[in-house]
Amino acid sequence: METHFNSKVYDTDIYVRLSREDGDKSESDSIVNQKELIKNFIRNKPEFRLHQIRVDDGYSGVNFNRPAFIDMLSDIRAGKVNCVIVKDLSRFGRNYIEAGKYITNIFPFLNVRFIAINDNFDTADITKNNSQIIYVHFKNLMNDAYCNDISLKTRSSLDIKCKNGCFLSAYAPYGYLKSPSDKNKLIVDEDVKENILNIFNWKLSGLSALRIAEKLNSIGISSPMEHKKEIGIKLNAAKRNISPLWSAKAVTRILQNKIYIGTLEQHKTTTPNYKVKQRILKPEREWIVIENNHEPIVSHELFYSVQKLLKEDTRVSPDKESLNLFSGILKCGKCGSNMTRKKVISGKKEFYYYICSEHKNRKDCDNSVSISAKKFEKTILEMLNMAFSNFIKAQETVDSVLSAPFHNTAIDRLNEKIAECIEKKKQFQKHSLSLYEDLKSNIINEKDYKALKKMYSDEVTSLDEKIENINKEISVLSKDNRLKYIEYAENGKFESLSRKIAVTFIDKIFVYDKERIEISFNFQADYDVLLKYIDKAALPATCLDEIKEAD
Repeated sequence: METHFNSKVYDTDIYVRLSREDGDKSESDSIVNQKELIKNFIRNKPEFRLHQIRVDDGYSGVNFNRPAFIDMLSDIRAGKVNCVIVKDLSRFGRNYIEAGKYITNIFPFLNVRFIAINDNFDTADITKNNSQIIYVHFKNLMNDAYCNDISLKTRSSLDIKCKNGCFLSAYAPYGYLKSPSDKNKLIVDEDVKENILNIFNWKLSGLSALRIAEKLNSIGISSPMEHKKEIGIKLNAAKRNISPLWSAKAVTRILQNKIYIGTLEQHKTTTPNYKVKQRILKPEREWIVIENNHEPIVSHELFYSVQKLLKEDTRVSPDKESLNLFSGILKCGKCGSNMTRKKVISGKKEFYYYICSEHKNRKDCDNSVSISAKKFEKTILEMLNMAFSNFIKAQETVDSVLSAPFHNTAIDRLNEKIAECIEKKKQFQKHSLSLYEDLKSNIINEKDYKALKKMYSDEVTSLDEKIENINKEISVLSKDNRLKYIEYAENGKFESLSRKIAVTFIDKIFVYDKERIEISFNFQADYDVLLKYIDKAALPATCLDEIKEAD
């Protein structure tokens, strides 16, 4: 490019930009090389008086919300700069509309000369050659299209990684670390594993999230951010400013995160397009969820028992450490409201009763039943032991059936069904991945692309649900399923009730009157699967009748 000598001296800013997000991978586009190219260009040209070198390293070209560019624009408006030089138009920006607005409107209005060296473009030449403006618009349009193409490829690549179970977040969640051999794989952080288990068990025992946070702080357990600092993880500025203490919000976030049962949920947020960086939450059906992706810290039973508690409207009284035994579980059979534990003092003795909260407070319910807490808890314990005994008998019967030679393929057949579903899932995922190439090759249009993409996604979701249901059936039929429950009971029997046992094994208790109490157990669905399998197994009638009679 030739520069036109005139007596005017330009206070010049060199502007350089680099972003991997835009596909700027070439060594020739590096920050150092851009600087050197522009410095060589203005060397021995006295009309360019260097004011400052502006660097935006790691900023996308799709918008102009970049620190160095904003500072440069501020100096331009202050009259300190009247010339901007870049390596080429793509370094200036990849947004067709925004780049064109600055080059053809804003800079001319502010009397700023703009030069793009490799594109042989200089606004000082526009008055002599108007075809340059057409060239600029065309080049900016090409840069914009290139950025759009890179964005689609990047999104597609990230989707593939997510579906392959790669962990893509910058930081591993508390309780996990990134594997030294593969940063996209999670491994358990053994130093804080016990803290995670304690948080879940404390919640199950009746502590609120706030009480759990206070307990962690009081015993000197480092918060998630503090632990990251302690083990040498570099944090960005936003992370460094987070409170060093545990909070109820941090505890609740852990209690709700499926990462602790080995499930990886990603692709939860997105951007409307490559030009808009504000992230929006995606519908849950569009999340990419991989189960059994990594080693779990918490059992499924413990996790989902806690989820049930989180949904209940239960609060700890200010003068109490934890919830009452049946908080959130015991309901009035007539109005569905919680039944509360009421204290009555007679002489020097204290007596406790359960009564409908609506009837007690506003008389909105006519259920006036008042049940002695001591007798009621004894009754519930007896009902739990009876139901649990039947469940264990059914499990033992299935164990004996599965050990017989003619029944040993039952779980194998279920595993074969899973293998078939996985193979179908791979085919749909393969078809989905090829859609982008079909779109770029004009084999399909954008409308068909979106429709087919959704269809394949729905099929994969359906297969995932089917696999999950079969796995649940396998789990119910396995010996491990019985063992996970037996660990709570001594010799297969509960000697007393605790908050943890009540929440783990009891779903709801409905009290209609003193003679009618309905109780549903968390293991009821498993029990139904066992009875169904026993029926299919064609056991001797006496054996099946014995189980059903006990039921």
